[in-house]
Amino acid sequence: MHLLIRDGDSFEISPQQDKPSRPVKHNFSCSSPKRKPQTDYSRWKKFVEGKKVDLQNLDDSIVDSWNRCRNMAVDHTPRSCWDFLPMSQLEPYTSTLEKVCTNVEQTAYEAIRGKKLLITFTNAKGRVIRTCGDLEVLRQADHLNFGPGANWAEECVGTNAIGTALKIGRPMQVFGEEHFCRSHHNWSCTAAPIVDPHGSIWGCFDISGPIESDHSKNLELVLQATRSLEQRLCRLYCSELEGHLGTMFSSMFNSVMTGVLSLDRNGIILSANAAAETLLGNPWESLRGRCAADFFDYKAFSAKLKRTSLQEPVTMHCHANPHLFARGLTVYSLIGSRLDTIVTICETQPSHHTPAAPHRVSSNNNYAESTPEGFEHILHSSNCMSQVIRQAARASRTPSTILLFGESGTGKELFAKGIHQSGPRADKPFVAMNCGAFSEELIQSELFGYRGGSFTGASKTGREGKFQKADKGVLFLDEISEMPLSQQVKLLRVLEERAVVPIGGTTPQPVDVKIIAATNKDLLQQVKKGLFREDLFYRLNVVGINIPSLRERGNDVVQLAKYHLERMCEDFGINCNGMTEDVQQTLMLHDWPGNVRELVNCIEFAVNNMSDVWLEKRHLPPYLLEKAKGGKAICGTCQGADFALKQMEANTIRQALDYHKGNISKTAKALGIGRNTLYAKLDRHNIQL
Repeated sequence: MHLLIRDGDSFEISPQQDKPSRPVKHNFSCSSPKRKPQTDYSRWKKFVEGKKVDLQNLDDSIVDSWNRCRNMAVDHTPRSCWDFLPMSQLEPYTSTLEKVCTNVEQTAYEAIRGKKLLITFTNAKGRVIRTCGDLEVLRQADHLNFGPGANWAEECVGTNAIGTALKIGRPMQVFGEEHFCRSHHNWSCTAAPIVDPHGSIWGCFDISGPIESDHSKNLELVLQATRSLEQRLCRLYCSELEGHLGTMFSSMFNSVMTGVLSLDRNGIILSANAAAETLLGNPWESLRGRCAADFFDYKAFSAKLKRTSLQEPVTMHCHANPHLFARGLTVYSLIGSRLDTIVTICETQPSHHTPAAPHRVSSNNNYAESTPEGFEHILHSSNCMSQVIRQAARASRTPSTILLFGESGTGKELFAKGIHQSGPRADKPFVAMNCGAFSEELIQSELFGYRGGSFTGASKTGREGKFQKADKGVLFLDEISEMPLSQQVKLLRVLEERAVVPIGGTTPQPVDVKIIAATNKDLLQQVKKGLFREDLFYRLNVVGINIPSLRERGNDVVQLAKYHLERMCEDFGINCNGMTEDVQQTLMLHDWPGNVRELVNCIEFAVNNMSDVWLEKRHLPPYLLEKAKGGKAICGTCQGADFALKQMEANTIRQALDYHKGNISKTAKALGIGRNTLYAKLDRHNIQL
């Protein structure tokens, strides 16, 4: 047996010593007769050229695959595969495969020895991991670059047994001209997906060879090998699970906590003991299947996991019951990959309690309402921000287009991501594009993609645009006002037809995308000046959402400052007890024209100036201190008048609210201010609705 090995940018063939094993009797249920391709070169050629052709006698799986390849603009002419990954990037899959494939590979090879066939293993994405077989056929595979690291998915090399089997999730045979790419017409292949113990596709096993080789028993052999690999995967999983359970029980018994939860990688509760169910709710109601985020600040815990591997327990805030003390510990497999998370809970908080991340709720003097799912990362407490978040959450449920208005630095992209996570497309792609970052010549190819060789400098294989990448998901178009007029009409056509035509292409490709656009300019004024198309404005502004500036958000300024101070000090390894009262007053005096972005920069400047455990006023940027001095001087000379003005403003707002019976819209209109500004003033004057 010989093995095809990746050597830099090329392959080499290495002889492998056959491992001694007991004679294996191959007990096939039947021998398939030698099958011929269900099509011929003439029909294939008509199809790839876009001509009318009768495909009734061709298997539906092949026809569906051909159509997918055409829609993906797969090049049917290349002589060999061009898409490779270094083998180092295919770990830990490669190591796991070596543990489960050895005997299966040897047994399968004994069945095909001397038949001019080869055996191939790929991962779930179609990346070739191992290729072995007879020397002569391996040399032919080398000409196709059919070796380790190659991408054998449909979108790269068209219809083939590996890529199509992985796409449809069942065994597949592709013979001769049934392949979409011309260079594969002399080959026939048989493949089946390998399913892991969780029911997900883990990889693929394939037997291939020249079309004149004996393929009569390949399907039965592939199915037997696949079943054997799945059994070995299951045994390996059970072995890792045993180690996992040992670590889990060690964590339990070495802890004084009484409630114990086990979470999967997505934060879903896998199991809970009776104490945990009693502490978190009804002891007669199982917690299994619930989200940990329903009870704990799990997103903050996950964020720490992304930054570093946590080897020690981490405190989590329990918003289901603030009097509970909860800690999370992540369990890792023998090869270092993340498995599950153990959460321990008790009623009494130990003295070494670490402050948890701020609890993200929106509240006023009358009520406290949890932030809608997906927007937990937007820290706030003001009424105006709560109103906007609830509006965005409602708009996330539908495919309607959303237009975000807001000054620079107000967090428009955070809102776009929140809408994506809150809606039914949360598990689909989120693709962002800054319309002001590309020239007029490049923006069309970025949005709609292009076919290979369609212009000077274009990739020979073509490239998908943002619309194709965001299919079934969300496309965020930031700074939409900066899009050139010549491209606005093309975007309008896509929004109306829900289909894109790549540069150099002729066939529209359907796309299902929820559009979120954003701007910091007054688009209506841009329309009046002739800088933005009126029809595109109304197509985008189906649901318009105005994000309030930081100066309109009242006490959110201090809340955000405290959060980012704690975060930065933790990241920088600086001991900090918090900020002084005069720092908070100075921050509230500033109008923050740069909004949250300016505030974060200001706090980072101050953290770098800290010389003690408290952030003091002298640590702030000089321009803030200068403004604070001016504010104090005014207050010193006109303190009584300033107090009277504030009282007058508060009384005027109360009278307007009473007159309009608490109607915010009518009150704001009567006062000549916006709704968001009114909410900020209600917070500032402590006026209850």
